[in-house]
Amino acid sequence: MKWTKEQLTEASLSLVRMKSQLAMIEKKFKDKGIRMPFGERMDFKKKYSPLKKKIDDMENEFLLNVAGNGVEGECDDSEPPPSNTDEQILKDTV
Repeated sequence: MKWTKEQLTEASLSLVRMKSQLAMIEKKFKDKGIRMPFGERMDFKKKYSPLKKKIDDMENEFLLNVAGNGVEGECDDSEPPPSNTDEQILKDTV
């Protein structure tokens, strides 16, 4: 499945939105970190770490998917491998 421009834009915007919200939460945690009781800090880290990992995994999967499938309307620079190399060599020599 190739990505359309709209799908690519929507997916990248949602990833950027999630990462920015995660960064805002992390900044608030670091600013308030010393004043938080130890138990609350551990609860936050227990919820934050898997969420951060999921978002990073989603971003990597998205990038690999786009790289593998491409975007509709963009030219594909790679040439498909020739099905019969003998015929290809013959055409090249003639």
